[in-house]
Amino acid sequence: MEELILKKREFEEKIVETINNSNLPAFIIKPFLKELFEQVNLLEQQEYEKSLKSKEEKETQDKLKHKN
Repeated sequence: MEELILKKREFEEKIVETINNSNLPAFIIKPFLKELFEQVNLLEQQEYEKSLKSKEEKETQDKLKHKN
């Protein structure tokens, strides 16, 4: 868990540094970040659905094991 926290912080710092060093005006950066946010939301939904499916499959397997 700690490793993920550190990776998250490093990732955030790199994004901020990249944006600050881009010398692009906000009206160009803002739509890009909006699109990026939408992509991340989609990925998050896909990960959630995958996790839910995995959990359901595990529960089904556990039920089958307990029947035998």
